[in-house]
Amino acid sequence: MLSQLEAPVLGNAYKDFTFWGFELLGLTNFFTSPGWSLAFDLLLTASVVLALIFPRGVLFPRIYCVAILMYFIVHTTYANHHYRPIIGLVLAGTPFAFRMPRSYTVFQAVRYYVLFIYTSAGLYKIFRGSWVNTDQMTGIIENTQLELLLLHSDGWHAHFFTWLLEHQWASWGLFLLAVWMETVFLIGYFTKRWDLWLFCTAISLHIGFYLTMRFFAFELIVLDLTLLPWDRLFRRAQHRSLALRWWCAKECR
Repeated sequence: MLSQLEAPVLGNAYKDFTFWGFELLGLTNFFTSPGWSLAFDLLLTASVVLALIFPRGVLFPRIYCVAILMYFIVHTTYANHHYRPIIGLVLAGTPFAFRMPRSYTVFQAVRYYVLFIYTSAGLYKIFRGSWVNTDQMTGIIENTQLELLLLHSDGWHAHFFTWLLEHQWASWGLFLLAVWMETVFLIGYFTKRWDLWLFCTAISLHIGFYLTMRFFAFELIVLDLTLLPWDRLFRRAQHRSLALRWWCAKECR
């Protein structure tokens, strides 16, 4: 929450024009001031709760979309790190901010964005040549898990990382597997038939990222829900509802 930042003073606007716009307008300082930061946190939380209470309305999802975008910019500025997975929370409310049929169109657009996230990650590793670098994964572990290996060397995670460092073929194999699993999302651009399998692949990637890099992107899993076969689920629900109505009408007779 922004109120938990306790009015920070050291921020980083990077090279992003949007971040610089917030900085020049004084919005980052405004939304982290003691009083307004708490009011902002309450507004953001209330917009989610009210959107759940009134699922047919679009006002509260729209308030959420604006508030979560502002939260992302302000929080990232003072975190001094572009925490990209928050993008999942930023986009999660967009389909609900529109009425049908535009809501369905935006939902599909978010689905294609999810496909882009994974395919771009896989293709980047391929075109950059990372996949042929046999010590790529061991280098990642050495650069990101040094603190764990030094301070918590007795834990199972540290033992697992040590084993991967000692068996470079295994770490490289896991890296190649991740590249393949990310690139396979290209299928989703041409058909939705394999969306359920792509959803399982995405969840497997997140589990793998946690095991190999202690990185768990919950916010991206929110977007992965767009890969579930909602059309089929809704049709089945409608068929069950019609069947239940028919049975009730028959029994009433």
